[in-house]
Amino acid sequence: MSSSRYKLPEIDLNEIHDENHLAPVVKAILLNHDTFVLKNHANKNILDSLVDTLNDQEIPNRETEFDANFTGVLAVEDNILFEQYIFNTDDSLPFNREMANGTLKRLYTRLFKLGLFFAKICLESFVPDDEYKLDENNYSSVISRFFNNSPTGSQTLPTGEIFEYAPSPDYREFLPTGLLTVFPTTKGVKFKPPTFSADDNTWASFEDEDRLVLHTGSLLARLSGGRHTTSPLHISPDLNVMHLTVSLPLSTIIDNEGKRHVDILLRQQIQELPNAASIFYPRQTALLRLERQINLYKEMFSVCETVLSLYSISRSSAVKPELYSLLPQISNMMRRKTSQDDFLRMVSIWPQSYVIEANSKCELTVKLPNNSSSLAFTNKSRRLQYVEKADAWYNDMCRKEVIPNGIPLLKINKRRGSSGTFNRSSVDNMKTKARNSSNRPLYLSNSKEKYMYPEKKHDSQMNLLERLREKERRSAALLSQRQRQYQQFLTVKVNQVFDILQSLQWGNPYTVTYLSTLIVDSLEDTNNPIGYKEAEEILLKLQNLLNDEISVQTVEGGLKVYRWNTLNKEILASRIHQEEMDQSQE
Repeated sequence: MSSSRYKLPEIDLNEIHDENHLAPVVKAILLNHDTFVLKNHANKNILDSLVDTLNDQEIPNRETEFDANFTGVLAVEDNILFEQYIFNTDDSLPFNREMANGTLKRLYTRLFKLGLFFAKICLESFVPDDEYKLDENNYSSVISRFFNNSPTGSQTLPTGEIFEYAPSPDYREFLPTGLLTVFPTTKGVKFKPPTFSADDNTWASFEDEDRLVLHTGSLLARLSGGRHTTSPLHISPDLNVMHLTVSLPLSTIIDNEGKRHVDILLRQQIQELPNAASIFYPRQTALLRLERQINLYKEMFSVCETVLSLYSISRSSAVKPELYSLLPQISNMMRRKTSQDDFLRMVSIWPQSYVIEANSKCELTVKLPNNSSSLAFTNKSRRLQYVEKADAWYNDMCRKEVIPNGIPLLKINKRRGSSGTFNRSSVDNMKTKARNSSNRPLYLSNSKEKYMYPEKKHDSQMNLLERLREKERRSAALLSQRQRQYQQFLTVKVNQVFDILQSLQWGNPYTVTYLSTLIVDSLEDTNNPIGYKEAEEILLKLQNLLNDEISVQTVEGGLKVYRWNTLNKEILASRIHQEEMDQSQE
């Protein structure tokens, strides 16, 4: 979901007359933000020219194969190439891959000077000067760029105008591991608004494209001792995003356990480029995949404890809930789709955590092993016990020579009462009761007169036709009522869609695919979200209401293209009112 625009801290370099004045400004920003922008940079025009040249003319050379140092050119999707180079001044970890692209090298040189300057300010804001050394002779840097090589879709409108499709780019999460990352442009970058939780899928776009974006990395947050935090960004490979990260030398020890900077960089590269990592580092990739699954199931177990406890408290009967009935609530609290297989994998780490059986309908039922329903809701011992068992399971997998691809499913035994064993005393009791009841018939006997009904005296084909007609009239009335209610629902949504269209650039053509996707995403978190079909119907309804303001044309392939030069909400309100009056008179 994309949120509305939010204002980030902005440093106007025209207002800074002394470089020493920047340090307190940056430090004040970092206490509450992880992203800020630079305005009026002296070389911004040169940076824009280099970026345009790279995007329009400089296609990454596929012959520069990706290597185990995560440098070179890699095809991450069918039409998207990824190019990256890493530099390190420490001879113990050499990265000798040179950039053959002269334009990219010139862009790197300019971004590096800027990034190194602000990275030093960021580091000195939280760390004493003599603790780490960061300068032109002691640093590491990573420059990365995406290149979208897919052709731009275009159509010729009936007016003869060439229409290029408005892009609908995909975004991916990006969390740099260094001190500071510089983006030469705001295009294709979204940030997490500071007023929102890190768990919310809410992202904001930048207001101005003539800015440079600076975003802190996880290493700065680690070295700050908790005084600074950072969050991921969303970047779009479809929009040719490029960025430079500046940090300490890769061999730098960053904690008391002896972990080096290169260790967290390797982890980040494996997460971002799993296909390439599985070739060069298969064991580390498999372990990282298992670690993500373990962390997911730790969170899921805590959610399941809450859901089952609330279920037990809210119901007086001892009927065990079926698993499928609990999954929607678990998915809602997890903010991700949770399946039955996910639940069984979670329980396989600690099989005794729940009593899982199959009922007479072959549906799995779940029950807390403790009859006290409030115990799991108030006591954290079960949650902590699951965490310990999950960590022990993961540590055991780390010692294996072959790392499993994932956590196995829990094997479910037969439900109770169908295991094939019998209770001899119960069988004997049943035989005794049968002998004692020998004086009663062992079969059901009913007289046939009880089920004989007299034939109706007056019935005809005409009565049958009347009943059929009455049924059709009721069905038609019900259908008409539902259609009216649906049209009322669309009318309510028309105003919301109008506001979305009003926020777009007037005079530009927009495909129905682009507008429908934008509308569905924008209304996703409202009380009544809509689907793509409803979005298209609302657009048509809005165009019918404002046919003198909104035009629609159909190009080759049946694709509808909308365009508007002006939008007046007062006119929309009056025409909706007139439409309601006309319908009431019918």
